[in-house]
Parts: sequence; structure tokens; C-alpha cells
Amino acid sequence: MFWRRLSASEYKVLLAIPRSLTYTEVAKRAGLSPSYANVKVKELARSVWIRFWVDYRAMGLSPTYLLARYSEKAYKTLASVQVPFVKRVVRVWAWDGVKLLVEACPPLGLERRFAYSLPIEVLEVWVKEWEARYVPSEGGLTAFRRGELRVRWGELPARVGGMRYEWGVRRVLKVDRLDLLILREKEMFSYTSLSAIAKRLRVSQQLVSYHYRRHVRPLWRLNYLEPKLGGGIPVIYRLRTADASLSLSLLAAFSQVPWLIDAFALQGDERTVVVILDAPPEELVAMHSALLSVDGVLRAEPLAFLDAASDVYHGLTAHLGLSGEGWSIASPGGMTEIFK
Repeated sequence: MFWRRLSASEYKVLLAIPRSLTYTEVAKRAGLSPSYANVKVKELARSVWIRFWVDYRAMGLSPTYLLARYSEKAYKTLASVQVPFVKRVVRVWAWDGVKLLVEACPPLGLERRFAYSLPIEVLEVWVKEWEARYVPSEGGLTAFRRGELRVRWGELPARVGGMRYEWGVRRVLKVDRLDLLILREKEMFSYTSLSAIAKRLRVSQQLVSYHYRRHVRPLWRLNYLEPKLGGGIPVIYRLRTADASLSLSLLAAFSQVPWLIDAFALQGDERTVVVILDAPPEELVAMHSALLSVDGVLRAEPLAFLDAASDVYHGLTAHLGLSGEGWSIASPGGMTEIFK
């Protein structure tokens, strides 16, 4: 991800991205000219995804992963057809064979019903209780030295207890189809202009601006950065901890790791943390050693490797499951019709 050297001013741009919704805000926070910030954000976006972090629960949706037995037909269908609530599908290689990893955001409380409504053999359902994404920040576990970002894994055992996970609760907000389509565009690239979104959706910019200001903007948590698969070793890692407080501290630590794709503690089993990252081999070795040195980490193991060439990201497809003012997992003709 950040394997090329960064200048001091580029690093300032990086630090400004999480809390900035426009190029102008990036420039102001970084103390740089708008034109320079604009260019540097676009350069950065060539090697990483800069995504608009949506508060799904405030919409009544639940961030969830499904691990299923691999089926070529199911993979091709999920890869080529937008299925309600399915965001991403990727093939993974585990010790006991090939599987499918499906990222979804079904309605809250219907996660398992949604999973088993799909005509795939679901092996595990991972509902997120807490989650972490890479949010660049100064200090903490990651240091910027000589133009490079370095994770100080050796400091993890001593510092993890002092790391605090931040979370909040928002009131449930009603959204409509246009809100969801705008969110989908913003998830693809946080700095996509409203005029470009309006043109893509074939509606007026005034209408997009209104929906963005009234409905979409209140759902924003932060911007986060996600590596584009294939630069390192894409792996799913599973940790078992002694208690939920340690799980939260580890999530806070992983939010500072530049190679992070996603990390979360499981609902109903908060002592289990799943980490998905695309890291250089030496980073995986250092991470594994550091995690096993943390008091309270009972197990740390790679669960599967992602096939980067098979990654398909549809973005937010919840608009396909919007029914009136609520959500429905019953598609016309039944979900099975999609797979025929």
C-alpha cells in the first residue's frame, strides 16, 4: 500500500483525509494549497481506496460476512449480478479447501435469515459487534520515518492495554433509494463530486445536494483507507482473546495498520476478532509474533488467503432491498430466481 516513499507534505495530506469531506477541507487541515492537496489525494487514490465510512446501523442495516462453501456457479452469479444487500464477493483459500467470502449489510436482526435465504452453503455467519478500519493518525502504533510508514509491532504488547476503541450510537435515520445510490458512489471514492454523482445517476445536482446534505452527510463517520488487493499477502486472520475489553483494544490497534482491509469482533462471541489485511510477508511475521506476546491473546492463526484476482466489489446494494420505508430480503420471485 504505502510502499513508496511519502514526502512530509504528502503525509500531512494523508492525516487530513479521515475528517475531510472535500479537497478544500483536506488542504485546510494539512495547511497546504487546494491544488496541491487535490493532486495528492488523487495520486493516493491510485494505490488505495478512499472510502466514505457509512454508519449502517443508523439505517437499520447490519455489517456482516458470510463464509460459504465455494460454488463456481454461485461465485459467477454473485460476481456478475447485483444481489440485494451484497457488497462484495471474493474467493478464499483455506486449509480445508476453497470457499466464498461474502460481505453484506442485511437488515438488523435478519442477518442469519438473509444468509440462509441465499442458495449457497453457508458455513459461518460473522455479524460485526464492533469494527475497525485504517484511519491514518499520528502517534499510536504507526510511525512515519524517512518517508515510510512503519508499524511498531514490537511495542504492541506494552501499549495495547492503553489503546481505546471509540464508538457511539446514533438515532435511526430514514433513507430512500436516491440516498443509498449517493452513498454507494461515495463509498467507491469519498471525494466524488456531487455534480459527477448527479450526472451518473441522471438527476439534477440540486436534488443530489439536498439529499446529501439532509440524509447522507449525517450517516458519515469518517473516511478510511483500504488497500487495493494484490500488493501483499491478502489474508484472513482470527484471534481469540481472554475478554471483550482486549478485543476492543486490539481493534483500536489495528485501526492504525496501513495494510488493514477490515477488522471486527463478532456479535455473540466478542472474544473472537477477525482481521482481513493485505500485508507484506515480513509484516505478517512481525504481527504474528507481537500478537502472541500480548497477555490475554489465547490464539492467533491465519484462517484463509484471499484470491485477489477474484475480488468483486459492488458497493452498497441495499437500494435493491428497500421496500417502502423498510427493508425486505424477499426479492421478486424469490432470491433463488437470481441464481438461475
